[in-house]
Amino acid sequence: MKLNNPFIQAIGIIVMLAELPENEALKSRELSKRMNVSHSYLIKVAKKLKDADLINSTASKSGGYTLKKDIDEITFLDIFDATEGKQSFIDGIDSTPIDSMFLSKEIVKEKRERIHEILDEAEADYRKKLSRYTISEAVPRDEQGAILQIDWKKVISEM
Repeated sequence: MKLNNPFIQAIGIIVMLAELPENEALKSRELSKRMNVSHSYLIKVAKKLKDADLINSTASKSGGYTLKKDIDEITFLDIFDATEGKQSFIDGIDSTPIDSMFLSKEIVKEKRERIHEILDEAEADYRKKLSRYTISEAVPRDEQGAILQIDWKKVISEM
């Protein structure tokens, strides 16, 4: 399994939004500039996060993206599902190469099912592990444990 860019970008988006001072928002152009990613691609990733109810999007002069949930409520699985979907890893997989390794139909059926069981179990373990961790673990904090507040608009304007 390979992690895709949307998942990693989504983590970056959520961490940046978590660091914003209260009542601040970031526009897609600001996010894409700071993250050094395609603006159009970032918009697609942000839409997935919005559709998953992880972020808000406000269209106005002072609008932009903000977090919809507390960072202690957003798991890595939430982000993964938002960007990669909930479809099983093996959905749509072509088993022909595996099937061709065996001569009897009974063995083909038995071994294909066993391989799918192993992959399903691995996926369940992966998803369970992602569900254990919240994005708050990726958000920087000061010595007192408060989230570091970053004026991203200023940082980005100085780039």
